Amino acid sequence: MRLYINECIKAFCRCSTIGIFLALAVLNGVLLWVNETSKEEQLYTAGQYKAVYDSIDKMNADEALEKLTQMQNELDILEQLSFGEEVSDIYTDADTKYLLEKYNGKSYLKFCDDIYTERQLIADALKEVQACAEYGGYLDGIDAQARKMTGISLFAEPDSFSYKNIAKTPDDFAHLKGSTLTPASSKGIDMATGFLPTDIAAFLMIMTVVVTIVTREKELDQITLSRTTYKGRMPLGIAKLMTCFTAAFAALFLLFSVNLAAGYFTYGYGNISRQIQSVYSFNGSDLKISVVQYLGLFLLSKFVVYCLFAVLIYLITTVSNSSVKVYAVLAVILAAEAVMYYTIPSASYLCPFKYINLIAFANTHDIFAKYLNLNIFGEPFGYKTVFVVSLVVLLLTFSILSVAFYARQRVIMNRSRRLSFIIFKGRNTSLFLQECYKVFIGERVLFILLAFGAFVWFGYTPINEKFASSDEIYYKQYMLKLEGEFTPEKEHFLVDEQSKFDKAQEDMQRELAEGNVFAAMKYQNILASQTAFEQVKAHAEYLRSTDGGEFVYDSGYKLLTGDESAGNKDTTLALTALAMLICTLTYVYCVEYQTGASVLLHSTPRGRKAVFLRKLVIGTIVLTVIYILTYAPYFYNVLNAYGTRQLSAPACSLEHLSGWNLSILEYLILISVLRYLGMIVAMLLIYFVSSKAKSFISSLLIETVVLIVPLVLFLLDVSAFKWFGLSPVIISNV
Repeated sequence: MRLYINECIKAFCRCSTIGIFLALAVLNGVLLWVNETSKEEQLYTAGQYKAVYDSIDKMNADEALEKLTQMQNELDILEQLSFGEEVSDIYTDADTKYLLEKYNGKSYLKFCDDIYTERQLIADALKEVQACAEYGGYLDGIDAQARKMTGISLFAEPDSFSYKNIAKTPDDFAHLKGSTLTPASSKGIDMATGFLPTDIAAFLMIMTVVVTIVTREKELDQITLSRTTYKGRMPLGIAKLMTCFTAAFAALFLLFSVNLAAGYFTYGYGNISRQIQSVYSFNGSDLKISVVQYLGLFLLSKFVVYCLFAVLIYLITTVSNSSVKVYAVLAVILAAEAVMYYTIPSASYLCPFKYINLIAFANTHDIFAKYLNLNIFGEPFGYKTVFVVSLVVLLLTFSILSVAFYARQRVIMNRSRRLSFIIFKGRNTSLFLQECYKVFIGERVLFILLAFGAFVWFGYTPINEKFASSDEIYYKQYMLKLEGEFTPEKEHFLVDEQSKFDKAQEDMQRELAEGNVFAAMKYQNILASQTAFEQVKAHAEYLRSTDGGEFVYDSGYKLLTGDESAGNKDTTLALTALAMLICTLTYVYCVEYQTGASVLLHSTPRGRKAVFLRKLVIGTIVLTVIYILTYAPYFYNVLNAYGTRQLSAPACSLEHLSGWNLSILEYLILISVLRYLGMIVAMLLIYFVSSKAKSFISSLLIETVVLIVPLVLFLLDVSAFKWFGLSPVIISNV
């Protein structure tokens, strides 16, 4: 017990650990609130949503459904009346004069300030209440669907997984028949338990503790002493394991105290004794539990998942004899797990790799909210059962292995300490060359850059100009024909082209009316390019509103300037560049503190400014190589595939760059310079963090939180993070 208490004191009483925990807890709460209140598709506020459910609080599902349906019908009529449309033929029972007076007086607005927001609010609440009211029909539909599908020849083979899965489903839902659901707020439960960035914050909290009690001790060579003591092996390994579990509990308590409070005060939970299927996202769950039971089960499951995170990190830090390996192995594992989770289809025979997965386990909300059977050797196994069994097996296995390996671990050897004698044996006294040798050879940055260059070289695949349909081919032909300034001649061409299509349509309709059934085929070639022409005409309308905008075939330029067609390419490139920057430059200052050279540097005339300037130059060289290897292949690939026509045209010729008074070339140069400057700032930040943290693994953790995590969260559609830290500069196209 004393060992455990001492390990907890060591882990949790450090100012840095306390600061990281509190900062991540606050950041999680802020992000949760921002994510929930900045949804562009949701026009109404949380208070208005709560007000709707307060108005139906004492009603059962059928009564609430009737009331909300009536409100929605009334809003539909009022909206049509506001446009001056005649509704008496459609709504025969409606008193249009009364409703029009009601519309003019806005007395129909019970929750919001305008009819559009009110309609969306009522429609969303109606959808949730309707799911409660019609739950019995939903269960009957499962039985009917199963009977129907087992009769289809495609699924009728009794030995197939599809047949067994379909036949198993009605039995799994049979115990829910007769359930009566009470409508109440659903969004609070989803907000509190479905926010994935909370798990990223928990992972970082847990990693902070494990790094402190394992890797930090290895770096400081304290493990040599502990291995020689009476309780320095197995008992100490067990104490550290229990400390990891304590870190998991601390992360769970801090983060979900915030989440549960935020969900309650934002939307409310309603009657927590009601059945979980009354929460809209859980309508398809096969668990017969209450909301409060779900919350308890969720927190318990999440705690075990966090314990699995903790013991996995503990195992990796114990086995690895290098801080770099800890970071690299964790990065590879998480990347591989993410790729499997997001790319393997649910119906694939590889689905166990998708769902027996750390990312899937972290998404605990969906595990309980959805019904799913996994295809394991052709048999359907309920995912919830697989989740529990695999979680327990993995936790026990990793725990035993981590303690066993800890008792036999090796000390991390500082490479720079071994190289320090070699460096100063040389005949060259140039400070710059000594720093170059230390960074490029001693810290193996040269080998990392060569490996990255080889990866880029062998991974380079020339892209070809892609056309998703014939419309895109016609669009390209039009834009190449019209490229350049918007002249009167081009205006006449558009008018003539429109006349051609109008005449073809009229002639085709006349011939069809005369009974010529082949008329559509006759005019098919003429009208084939009409859809593309409509796009060109819409773009021409946009160009009329610009100052000097020109016709430009923009498919390639869109990929380089942040258009929606480029997807997340800018973010993934920024993520690659920053990850490489962290891997190559973190050791530059950490090694001085780990070898004790910092004392010498601080006490000599050329040990501060002169050394810093040389490290800055070396860092800039490394940064430039990474920048070129990251961005140059993509720019070359796109421009080689799509060409560089009209590169000097105004950037406002591209609709998503309407506010820029630059040429396309100048805009590309601008974002390239901004990215380079952003990487310089990131380099300085890495130097600052590593000089203050004085530990390689601690520096990696802090730099990952500051530089990498915001980009990862942005990739996970937490849009607020595109403006966080260096993200807008590194991405540039925001």
